[in-house]
Amino acid sequence: MTRKILTVFFSVFTLTTQAQEAILLAMNNVSFKASDTIEFSWNGADAGINHPLATMHLWIDNLQTGKRWKFRYPIVNGETAGALAVSKDLEPGTYAFNFLGANHHLEIFGRMRNVRVKMERNFKTGNLDTIAVYEKPEPIVQKVSYSLMNQSGFLFDSVLRVDERGQFRVSSFIFGDTGRLTFNMEKERENYIIDLVTPLDSMFTPFFSRTVFVTVKGTEKVKKVDTAAYQFSYISPYASSITLDEVKVSGPSKVQKFEKEYVSSFFQSVNARTYDGLNGFEMSTYDDIWDYLRAKVVGMTLFGLGLERRATWRGQPVTFFLDELMIDPSLIMIHPADVALIKAYPPGTTMALMVPGAAVAIYSKRGGGDSRRPGYAYTVLGYTPGAAEWRPLY
Repeated sequence: MTRKILTVFFSVFTLTTQAQEAILLAMNNVSFKASDTIEFSWNGADAGINHPLATMHLWIDNLQTGKRWKFRYPIVNGETAGALAVSKDLEPGTYAFNFLGANHHLEIFGRMRNVRVKMERNFKTGNLDTIAVYEKPEPIVQKVSYSLMNQSGFLFDSVLRVDERGQFRVSSFIFGDTGRLTFNMEKERENYIIDLVTPLDSMFTPFFSRTVFVTVKGTEKVKKVDTAAYQFSYISPYASSITLDEVKVSGPSKVQKFEKEYVSSFFQSVNARTYDGLNGFEMSTYDDIWDYLRAKVVGMTLFGLGLERRATWRGQPVTFFLDELMIDPSLIMIHPADVALIKAYPPGTTMALMVPGAAVAIYSKRGGGDSRRPGYAYTVLGYTPGAAEWRPLY
């Protein structure tokens, strides 16, 4: 008799829990076709799950193929919502939508190490390769400036405080898609290595979880699948939201080789005008970088009085970058002989859309293209935009 009572109690508890989860999570449908939009919303505030800042992971599994898609949305003050447009190329079938609420949110912890890098020339490639890294006991710098930008432009520019152990924390932030996090060491940059981690991408115990089975219809009838046999697992979790920007060396010309190594995707544009300082000596014949820009960049007007510098392009302001770090033009003191290349982005180009008006990026020479200084540019995976497309995995 006691066992029956416990069984009934457990069944009632399970139904109550599922009912609460159903109230917390709302979806506009469970059957869709190409070009439809899947909408969901989650409101934990009404149930007392009022996290000021957390994350809702959405892991979608194809029950036929086992492929997994991963999206994530910020929970702010206990609420979140998202919309996924079904791509016309998405494979029809039955999908498990796994909603997982995590206490973690997007923040970055880092450690700065004072090191000595030993390098040797690779006789096969002709490049210098790192063969050993030694950590030194010398003090760590106490302040480091950093910036974050994505396709929308610069999100912030700020300063980090580093403790005596070299540890620091980048404050919590919310942005969509991927961003580029750059540290500016200013002095002795070759002496430091920065390691970054984010708790958002570690294993977690969800405070909310629910699986909804969704059907994506095609021209043919979707094959029935036993959804009762499906079991969610953490296989293939996020490895990390942070990756060091890759350095690749290839290409027949010095300019192409340099761009593949040092020009990130954010600064690549088919409409950019590239001025070469690696081949020939024309750029080095100028005494001042401003004289070179004034002579070569057609359409841009430069103004200067003393050390004050500014520029306009077709009446629009020009933002300047030195080695992809935004810089006040009055502080650019690099000699033309030390410039590898210059990329100029007229108003209206892809890069210029990230900043007001136009942009000019100046890249310094890096030891003739052979040096391998530690990288301080990282790609950071942000949140899924509120309106995104659910596309096939290739």
